[in-house]
Amino acid sequence: MTREQAQGIAYGDREIIVEVLLQLSETVERLTTKVHELERRIAVLTKDSSNSSKPPSSDGPTAKPKARPPKKSRRRNPGGQLGHKGSNRELIPVEEVDEVIPLTPEICDACGKPLVAGSNGCSATGKFLRTQVVDIPEPRPVITEYQRQSFRCSCGAETWAKLPKVARSGFGPRLTAFLGHLTGLHRITRRGCQDITRTFFNIDISLGAVCKLHEHLSHSLETTCHEIKEALPKQEVLNADETGWNKQGEKRWLWVLVTPAVAFFHIAASRGSKVLKDMLGDVFSGTLCSDMYSAYKAFHKGVRQFCWAHIIRGIKGVKHTCRSPDAVKFSKWMLSETGRMFALWHAFKRGDLDRQALVLKSVPIRARMHRCLQRYVDSSDYDVSKAAKSVLKHWDGLFTFLEVEGVEPTNNSAERALRPAVQWRKICFGNQSEDGQTLTSRLLTVTRTCILQNRNPFDFLVKSIVAYRRELPGPSLLSPSR
Repeated sequence: MTREQAQGIAYGDREIIVEVLLQLSETVERLTTKVHELERRIAVLTKDSSNSSKPPSSDGPTAKPKARPPKKSRRRNPGGQLGHKGSNRELIPVEEVDEVIPLTPEICDACGKPLVAGSNGCSATGKFLRTQVVDIPEPRPVITEYQRQSFRCSCGAETWAKLPKVARSGFGPRLTAFLGHLTGLHRITRRGCQDITRTFFNIDISLGAVCKLHEHLSHSLETTCHEIKEALPKQEVLNADETGWNKQGEKRWLWVLVTPAVAFFHIAASRGSKVLKDMLGDVFSGTLCSDMYSAYKAFHKGVRQFCWAHIIRGIKGVKHTCRSPDAVKFSKWMLSETGRMFALWHAFKRGDLDRQALVLKSVPIRARMHRCLQRYVDSSDYDVSKAAKSVLKHWDGLFTFLEVEGVEPTNNSAERALRPAVQWRKICFGNQSEDGQTLTSRLLTVTRTCILQNRNPFDFLVKSIVAYRRELPGPSLLSPSR
């Protein structure tokens, strides 16, 4: 519209002015709605692990760094400060050292005279400053040769000595366990295992042999993993979580059940509650800790603890996504009360509060939270109303950690157990067969359980391979022995 056209409308018929104003009002309202929708979409696309269920690995290297409190002084240089107590490697006892090289001074630092023991009043003080240099020996494989002799019987038949089962694979238990350790803990590919074996140990091994050794390792861990699975239904507290997996492009799900001492992994074609029934039976009598995914509720009707980390991220997501006054007030109120509750929890963990004081001091905090949820459950902002209804729906399972020993307010143990598996998935893109799935779940189960128990995963894998090849029962991860 030109200036002349605008003047014509302004000084013309009033009906034309009214019509133009109505059109402009309708246009403004339509564009305002569109802007709000675009802002919402941008907010959803810019969510990260701090305000949604996205994993931290999805943030990427370009993610905005988290805000940090300002430094007390801007003059401090980076690195260790003056007076800072250093952290040094402890010296190995001298009787365990392979070689000791004595060093003696040649001249005096003060007067420059030569220092020779027994002359010119010079003598050793008997004091030493010890410095140790640690290195690894040159890798050299240990090769054992079996020479099978042949005997000819009086009947004319020729008989060869039988090869023992421990030698039939062509590779020993330590090499087999080493390849499994590379794959299970460091997510090295089969081709990477082949390259490391050739480069560091000068052992010529094919990709097929690597896969075969992984198969042997999987069989050796079968009884150990089965024993852990059988013990899970008897646990008092279980943390559970699941993440996506793949098998030849088909969707699969990697489940994990965690206790303070064991972690059990299982790959299934379903994300439904029937997988939990397969692992735990029809009824689980303990406390189940998880996020608010419906499969857990469908399976377990007993005591629950929902993950507060998920709830907090959801509330932060409401604040990030919405622009309404209700969103700001709701998120601010809930986050402040959550902060007070966790302050009590940390005081309890430090020993500043006992269990009874923790429960009593949390009562007014819980009351204010419930009042906040009730106020905003009918909010005109859909996301605010949805978040309030969701928390109220799961209210009975939010504060179990205050009263039940061994229950944590978050599902952090299960999420930490899944983190290496997710990194593995991003490298290998899943499995190519059912046997590959089984190997993945067993390796994750055994290595993660060893870490939880402060055991050496490599030593345990070696023991498992040795027992399997000797047709002996596999070692247990439920026994107290190390």
